[in-house]
Formats: sequence, structure tokens, C-alpha cells
Amino acid sequence: MSGIAPYTMALCRPATGSVFGADGMPLDGALDANIAIACDAIARAAGEHGARLVVFAQFAMTGYTPLGPEAWLGAAVTFPGPEMERLGEAARKAGVYAAVQIAEKHAAFPGRYFFSVAVLTPEGEIGLAYRKNYSLSLRTSPVDVYDRFVETFGHAAFLPVLDTPIGGLGVSIGAEPHWPEPIRAMALKGAEVILNPVAAMQGIDYLNRPGAELCRPVRAFENAVYFGMANIAQGELPSQAWDYEGRPIGAAVSEEFHLSTIDIEALRRARSQPAGNLLAGMLPQIEEDRSALTLWPSNAFGDAPPAGFAAMIAVETQVRERLQALGRDHAPAPEPTS
Repeated sequence: MSGIAPYTMALCRPATGSVFGADGMPLDGALDANIAIACDAIARAAGEHGARLVVFAQFAMTGYTPLGPEAWLGAAVTFPGPEMERLGEAARKAGVYAAVQIAEKHAAFPGRYFFSVAVLTPEGEIGLAYRKNYSLSLRTSPVDVYDRFVETFGHAAFLPVLDTPIGGLGVSIGAEPHWPEPIRAMALKGAEVILNPVAAMQGIDYLNRPGAELCRPVRAFENAVYFGMANIAQGELPSQAWDYEGRPIGAAVSEEFHLSTIDIEALRRARSQPAGNLLAGMLPQIEEDRSALTLWPSNAFGDAPPAGFAAMIAVETQVRERLQALGRDHAPAPEPTS
């Protein structure tokens, strides 16, 4: 049986513009213009660089502006829909898989929007749709509407993995790699390449925690997966990729493209070495059942989206205080007064 030949992954940060005007609302034609730029980038990634996998940065289709739900709903698209059909046609013509992050709206969730990624296939279809789960923001997280999300998409849609002829593909958006659990879960579902669109404007972590720079190579190492982080064009950090041992790979060939080689057969050989597969050495039976802990609740905003960040911070505070009440976390001592 022939294996998967090594191929090129292109991390793409096109020079698209913001779709929002001075009044904070979407501009007519701006999203269409950005999609045209992205379609051209897909064609060039394949035609000029031989890429089989293209990963766009977070907010590459819209630009990033800290606006409210009304603005983002105005810029949101549907899966499927005309915008995704255009991008899918570009992927089909180029013969590539393309991961596109964009705001998504859905009829089952009126008045809400997700930050989502569609992985488009060489057939021009949406092979995988992922909605951002972790990190505080005013967009709807699937767990905010847990019951309705499961009814609409099924439980597997929280952390989907796409099995393809170029390996298993999983998605993590923005700062989600700071949590190890979702990427471990995707690796256990067959993920071999994690696609991570980000919008790191100044640094990789808005709280400037040094350990944040370690998360992505560590996620690659501990799960034996390739990891591609595509950063927005306006961000100071370059796009980066790591192999299944956590080693940096590839290089930027322009302001727009970072190219790296993905060798799935090498990954699979490494996973097959004695003691080389940390997934196979997991011992879940020695861990407690975390579902019994009162961590972040399902359906916390099931009736309506959060009115603001204060509402989400209140939920986070409740979770922390419950852990403290159980003796699983401890409040700091009062700071000394001078």
C-alpha cells in the first residue's frame, strides 16, 4: 500500500482590509473584495508553491476590530453560502484543502454569531466546520448553547477531525492551544495536523505570559502532531509551524506565505516507535472524572448572548470560587497595606 507523499503546507496572511467602516458597520462590497484576494492567494499557493494545504490567518476575511455583536452579525456568513462557495471553488480549481476563519451565523441560533473555521476540500465542499470553543469573547461559544448545539450538529461537532488523503486535520482558533485538552481530544480522534488561525497583533498572548510562547510546540510534541499557526498580516509575529517533535519547521518566503513540509508517513513512523507515542501511554483510569467537577457550565448563555465581558467574568469567578470551596484552588492572601 502506497503511503502519503510529503507535501507543502502554506500559512497565508494576505493583505486584506477591514470590512468595517468608521461607524463600525460592514462596508458594502468589502467582504467580497477580501474573498477575491483569498481566492487568488489559494491559486498562487498551489500554482507558485505547490501547496496542498492552505491555512488562512484569523480575521483574514474581515480584519479585526473590537466591535459588538451587531457589527459581527452583519459581517457573518453561512455554512454553506455564496461566500464559502466562492472559496470552495478556488480550492477545487487549485486542488487543495483550505482552512478559512470567518464569523458564521446559523438559522438555529438567531441573533448570535460564531468564530468559525471551514476546511474546504479539493472537491470544493466544506469538509469540516469548527466553531471556537475556548477563550472569553462576545461571540457565542458552542458550550454557551450546549443543548441546542448538540441537537443541531451532534456532539462530535465540538471537536471535529477531518480524515483526508493528506492526513487527519483538526482546528484550534486563536488562544485555544493554551488549553491542552481539546488538542489531545482531537489527536485521539485521529488528528495529525492542527491548523491554528490566530490574530496576534503585538504578542502571542494579550496578558504577556512567557509560557504562552511554549504552548504550540508543546501541543505538537505531546500529541505527535504537526502544528501550523497562521497569524494575521497586521500582527507583529510571523506565522510559524512545528513538526510532531515540537521542532520549528519551514520558513517565510514572502510577507504573505510561510511554507513547510508535512511528512505524514514520518509522523506515523515516529508514533510507531517504542515509547514514541504519548497517546498510547495515556492512563485515563488513574484520573478522576472531571465531568463531576463544577467547571465551566453548559448553557450558561442559552437564553441570550452575554451582554458584555462582565457577564463572562462573573461565570469565571463563580467557577473559581466553587473550586476554592472544594479545596481545589485557593484564593490569594490579602495584599499587605503600606
